Parts: sequence; structure tokens; C-alpha cells
Amino acid sequence: MENRKVVIIGAGIGGLSAGYWLSQRGYDVEIFEALDRPGGRMATIEHKGDKVDVGAQFFHSNYRYAFDLIDAMNLRSRLVEIKGKVKFAFSDGATGVFIPHSFFIQGLGLAKNLKLYRFMLKHIILAHRPPMYRIEEANPEFDDMEALEAFEAPKDLRLRDVISSITLASNMSEPEWMSLYHFIALLRIDMFTHYYSMVGGISMLAEELAKHLSIRYETPVRQLVMDKGRVVGVQLDKDGSVKRAGHVIVAAAARSVGRLLPDELAQQREFFNSITQAPLPMPVFFLDRPVSRDLWAYFNEPGLKRTFSFVEDHLVKCPAMIPSGKGVVSAWSCYPHTLDLVDRPDEEIIKQALSDIEPILPGVSSWVDEARVFWHKEAGMGHYPPGSYRKVLDFKQKARELRGVSFVSDILGGCFMEAAMVSAAEAVRRVCGWGGTAY
Repeated sequence: MENRKVVIIGAGIGGLSAGYWLSQRGYDVEIFEALDRPGGRMATIEHKGDKVDVGAQFFHSNYRYAFDLIDAMNLRSRLVEIKGKVKFAFSDGATGVFIPHSFFIQGLGLAKNLKLYRFMLKHIILAHRPPMYRIEEANPEFDDMEALEAFEAPKDLRLRDVISSITLASNMSEPEWMSLYHFIALLRIDMFTHYYSMVGGISMLAEELAKHLSIRYETPVRQLVMDKGRVVGVQLDKDGSVKRAGHVIVAAAARSVGRLLPDELAQQREFFNSITQAPLPMPVFFLDRPVSRDLWAYFNEPGLKRTFSFVEDHLVKCPAMIPSGKGVVSAWSCYPHTLDLVDRPDEEIIKQALSDIEPILPGVSSWVDEARVFWHKEAGMGHYPPGSYRKVLDFKQKARELRGVSFVSDILGGCFMEAAMVSAAEAVRRVCGWGGTAY
């Protein structure tokens, strides 16, 4: 007898996407979410009418599934392109500015810009290009190499600074925690796509999707339940009750998945436990004045290895969300420095952030009207140190052999919102290919 009941663990964008698509196909979907809201890293905070994204920041123009869902939720009119400039700080004390889609970084110099162009020409434009937001192949030559190993000449110092800044912003880590293969994928996205914010907050997409689904908030799952080698449901943490299903989709934050998996899924548990990921506290400072008219991101000198590596100015990023016209800046910590913040109180984190961003925004400490820290306790961003793509491919191959369970995670495609949705679409195809499963 067919069982069209699907249980999903996690109401992040991956779980919501899978749930929405399955419900549209007639499946009985129930989502269990440990938090009191949907969206995972898609979150928004407000202060006196000003709204700020405090997790996922924008949609790339080459997203496919995201824009399909945005249209389905009638949110397309809320998209606004981000047009601000990015300011880099070089280790020799100089600064540079990048204007989106100009393909020229001021301050880097003609020779170093040309070297970056040649790198993109060789490894992106003329090279074999794997599918975006999927990890479907690994090139050992690049996957086993750290990103900066391709730019080791002493005269490449400023270029190394730019590449370090890209890893800090796009991989949320120091360069040694990113393979060259992943850097090439990030460069392809960062240099060849437009960025779109959503007036009202990126979290609006998650909130609208959630309205179409049955979600039980503040209901963490203790463990998957197995019978005769297949997953048949989940055990809830609060009361130990078991919810049976024809299929279970695990879409929880990657760093929490391992503890959900029983001993029969030890290999999968080992994979998720090995993921480099840390909780992320995000300090946000609502200021008493605007900071800039056209700069939306500022980077510290990469060589300083500060706890907070860069800043976003949300007034320039999306003016329509900041009706006060005053600056609102968020400070971003990157791995492994984020580990130093895990057990520290918010007051200390705010103090550390202001100390770190003062060199790039002189005077900011005296402009603060309100300071808050938003914590991503379970949904910090994953990273891709050398060898990561091979590990993902091995995991995906073994996971296809499992019965009654699929895994949805942005980790499986590069840690972007679209990657989570691609993963969700693969899980939906798997469930629908079976038409449901039998007990």
C-alpha cells in the first residue's frame, strides 16, 4: 500500500522548498522545526522601522529555483538590485574599490587585474564548467589545493589580499579553509552575477512558503527511526513519540544532523560531524547618521586576522528597507575566529566588533544608537577546505542507496540558498520517482 506521508526535519529554505513542491504534488507533508520561526539563516530584525537581513543577504541573478518560488509567492516586485561598491584594504596600507560588473578593481593595478582576468579566462570562461550550485564532480588537482596556492608570487600580495577578502565574504573563512576548486566556483558566481535584495527582508520568501505548509515549531527531532534497514519515521525530542512516514527528508542545519542519525547510518553521521561549521553571532549597529552614499561592503586588511573581517552597510545595500536614512552596519566574523565568540556574552561581542571595524569605519563607535547581536546557533555557514568536494561526492553516492530517507543541505552544493533548493529538488524527484513508499 502506498504511503504518501513525508516528514521533513527543518524549516530552512531547503526543507520549505521540498515541502512546498511535494505538497503541490499531493503528498501529505509535515515539517518539524526546532526554532520558533521558518527560514534558518534567512532572518530579519527591525529597529524603529528599519529592517536588516541578519543571515542570507541576497539572491544571485542566476538562481533558478529561488526565482520560481519568488514568482509563486508573488514577491518578484520586491526585488531590488544591489549596486553599491566594495572597498578593500590591502596589507601594504593602500585601499581599493570594486564597482560591480566593472571587472576592474581600483587599487589592484593593471598588471594584477590582468592576471585575475587570465585566471578567469583559463578556469571559468574557456574551461569545462560544472553545473552551478551542485557538487557533481571533483578535480583533485584543484580540490586538494588551498585557494592562495595559485597566487604565491611575492609580487601578488595585493591580489592575494583580494582573494582572501573573497574567501572571507563568500566562504566565511580564512583562505586556508577553502580549496582552489571552491574558489573558482565562487569567483564564477561573484564576478558574473547580479545581486538582488528583497524589500522587507530575504526572510519574506521563507515566511510566505511557510503559510502553505504544516509546520510544528519548537519541536526538535531526537532521532530517525529505522526498521529492517529503512527509515520509517522520526522520534520527537519532547515526548519521545514516533511519527511514521513513507519518507523522511533531513533538512536540518548541517552541524546538527549527525546527532539525529542512528548507528545504522554511521557513515552519514561521520560525514555531517566532519563538516567545518560554527555558530555565528552577528552584531548589528543602528547608527545615528549615514556612513556612505555608495559603499555597501568594507573589508579589513586580511593579514590582520581580526575576529570581524568585514562590514555591510544596509542603507546602501537596500535603501528601501531603511526609511530613517541612517546607516545600519552588520559585522561579520569568519572561521576559525568565530570559534572565539561562541561562549562570550553579547556585550563582549559588541565591544569586539566595534574594535575590529573602527579602522575601516573611523568614528563608528560614537555613532551607535542601538546595538544587537543575532545568533545563528545551529545554522552557521559551512566551509570547503581542500578535499571537501570529494567528501561530498562520496556522501551523495552512498546516500542514494539508503531507503526511506533523503538529505537536503546547501552543504551539498556550495552553501548558497540556491544550493539548498537544488538539493531539495533532487529529494523531491527521488520521492516522486517512487510515487511514495510502502510500509
